[in-house]
Amino acid sequence: MWFKSGRHLLERFETEWLLTRNYSARSLEEIGFKIARYKADLGTKMVAQLDVLEVAEYLDQYRNNAYTKHRGLMVQIFSFAVAKGLAERNVAELTRVKTEEQKKRQRHSKEGLDARLAHDGTPEWLRRAIRLALVSLQRREDIVTWEKAAVDLEANTIKVSPGKTQNYDNPIHLEIVMGSALRAVVKECLASPVACPFLIHYKPKARKREQLDAKRHWNAVAEDYLSKAFTKARDDSKAYEEIPKAQRPTFHEIRALGAWLYEQQGYPQEYIQGLLGHADVKMTEHYQAGHREERVEYMRVSADLKV
Repeated sequence: MWFKSGRHLLERFETEWLLTRNYSARSLEEIGFKIARYKADLGTKMVAQLDVLEVAEYLDQYRNNAYTKHRGLMVQIFSFAVAKGLAERNVAELTRVKTEEQKKRQRHSKEGLDARLAHDGTPEWLRRAIRLALVSLQRREDIVTWEKAAVDLEANTIKVSPGKTQNYDNPIHLEIVMGSALRAVVKECLASPVACPFLIHYKPKARKREQLDAKRHWNAVAEDYLSKAFTKARDDSKAYEEIPKAQRPTFHEIRALGAWLYEQQGYPQEYIQGLLGHADVKMTEHYQAGHREERVEYMRVSADLKV
């Protein structure tokens, strides 16, 4: 059995283990993307070839939180392999456990972000993603998965269910009333000629099969690609060249700048917390039992930052 391929192991893990777990749809989707990448990178190798050295070297391409998440999934995969007689031992469990590095990132400044937006080398799709994140205060994973179908221009609203909250006892669902800045960037996303169901998208120069398998749509933007494109534009624009690279703010820190700008413009904390989708904001139940099925209730908030 140890001479089965990595793809065989991963496919069995998906059907016999993963789909039996009580994960949210978003979590299953994210794990599915990771497994698709493992299939592309490791699928042709025999399970017996995937020893501690092989797995350790594979994991070393990831850093910090990404390393921890991929290692955790690998441990689950090889635990399944041992239980099914596909491997003698859990080699992933023998790889190094890395402690999370203390965050050293500095905050964005409005001037620094504006320099990024004005930089000639910043692609249009990335400009839209930056503006969308700044005004809506949504996380990176929600920015790249925000569907065009969530927009209602006639009602001037856009809906979002923040992925990080979907494993809460009461998942959060927002119906955002769009201010002028948010409406403008949403309309630009909708007007893009690139075919894609997501607001943030681009036309890749090349389409490799393994990359397509790991994406939601061939023109979609993956989370890692968004981060890398942002980092490149950040450094090319020289907006933060006085700050050491390891401390320069990333796409993630745009949320914090947006929240601070809302505060500076006089918006109350409850308003800001609502947009951030924080679970400690007072709100009604988002899932209310009907006679036969549960119904999603959206919390109505506004996003009217002046930029």
